[in-house]
Amino acid sequence: MGSDFIPATTGLSRVFLQEGRAGPDNPFEYMSTLRAMSLTKPMGDVTKIEVPHPTRPGQYVRIGQFQTGDERATITLEGRFALDLRSRLMRLAKTRCPVDVQLHFGDCEDLSDPKAWKKILFLEEAILTSYGTEDLGSLQDADTAAVNETVELSAGNIYDATPAVWSRKADDIVTTEIVAGTVDDAVNCGGDCGAPSGGCSRIFLVSTAAGGSPGTPPDVVYSLDGGLNWRAQDIDTITTALAPSGIDLLKGYVVISCSAAATDGIHITPVADLDAFGKDAAFTRVTTGFVTGAGPTCIHTYGTKSLLGGLNGRIYQLTDPTAGVTVLENGSLAPVSQINDIDAYSERFWVAVGNQGVIMYTEDGKNFLLLTTSPVGIGVNIRTVAVKSKVEWWIGTSDGRIFYTRNKGLNWTWKRFSGDNAGVVYAIHIANDSVMYFSHSTAAPLGRIFASFNGGRDFQLMPQGSAIMPNAQRFTVVAPCHNDPELVVAAGLAGPTGSDGIVVVGKM
Repeated sequence: MGSDFIPATTGLSRVFLQEGRAGPDNPFEYMSTLRAMSLTKPMGDVTKIEVPHPTRPGQYVRIGQFQTGDERATITLEGRFALDLRSRLMRLAKTRCPVDVQLHFGDCEDLSDPKAWKKILFLEEAILTSYGTEDLGSLQDADTAAVNETVELSAGNIYDATPAVWSRKADDIVTTEIVAGTVDDAVNCGGDCGAPSGGCSRIFLVSTAAGGSPGTPPDVVYSLDGGLNWRAQDIDTITTALAPSGIDLLKGYVVISCSAAATDGIHITPVADLDAFGKDAAFTRVTTGFVTGAGPTCIHTYGTKSLLGGLNGRIYQLTDPTAGVTVLENGSLAPVSQINDIDAYSERFWVAVGNQGVIMYTEDGKNFLLLTTSPVGIGVNIRTVAVKSKVEWWIGTSDGRIFYTRNKGLNWTWKRFSGDNAGVVYAIHIANDSVMYFSHSTAAPLGRIFASFNGGRDFQLMPQGSAIMPNAQRFTVVAPCHNDPELVVAAGLAGPTGSDGIVVVGKM
């Protein structure tokens, strides 16, 4: 009776290293003379909480327990000590700077190729805590042996990944284009705190309205089990004349931004109303604080607040979905530009992008500055932005290019990929330090998804191997799970023609 998986053996792994950690400028190198030894990741011990037993002296009753904080992972790398070269491992240990290490596994792949693998084990923010060698000399013939050197690594984050399987979902309920989406969840062990979740269960998408007479309002299309089952709810407060532009979650509410030639606002419903039983959710339209003629065009939530971009260069802040917004940027920086996307590194640091090459950012969460070094100009719109740190930002453009900066917009680098400089880049999202995705639609049009597993050093067209991506005209949504890169949702307009929406879920 055969096994339903391929067992790993020690000869099926290879070591890759990225000095300076994962990033677009840092070489991602195959370390041909290294091997990885055993990995250990303490998750924290369990401590009981007890009280004296009421009737039995000397005995106690457990009334609870807690798990102490987890510790860093440790692993040893061992390699051949060179006779004619300086030791790189010694140098890395002496610099005391973190690196990223990946172990690539495969049985039929050319494992020296960084894009060929069956599985990757990621060790991010790895610090070399010790360096050593085996015996460096001999006193007699019998003592002569190869010399190996070793380093102990302490990694801040570990996880593994396999090539994603991409499949269409929700075809029976998705009838119009999906324009925005988010994967928003937290790890939950279940019990008194609700249904258990690994942190990637809740997916929320929003579609356009259906035309015709009579038309039907837009839908919230959602899954509560990681894309296995889907439901849809009419947003009955949005008329067919209005256009949903974004969706996110804030303080227990699903918030949909909506804009038209005349000002609209946000449409909200409690997250709890979008349940697995499909009960009718009650939506409320909130327009308080929005400027006439400058409705919201996008939304992004970080922590305890959301920021919304708008028409005519407006940016709004939302802290209570039921109370409306306040104006952060009144449009004076870019009065004729539509803000298309906003992303955040923290509750204080945000970057907003828009038409005609507009890029704005704030370092205090309130006051925005207009960047004067945009890599594109008049006639090119920036469709999407992803912020990895205060200094590293990525943008995608209406002419099919992506750019990144690693010095807060002072300089920009054009990151090439297959088929770029044509079509549109619709969405860029950073899942974690190593994994990121973007969507590109060719001029044909044909929607495509690219992924990087080394912080943008190189990108791979999805899916990997011989699998086939479901046909789409464009994927306007790419939403990875930030808790675990094993899930990413892509959604948009199905291909090759027509107006049907499409939802594709990639699972590793």
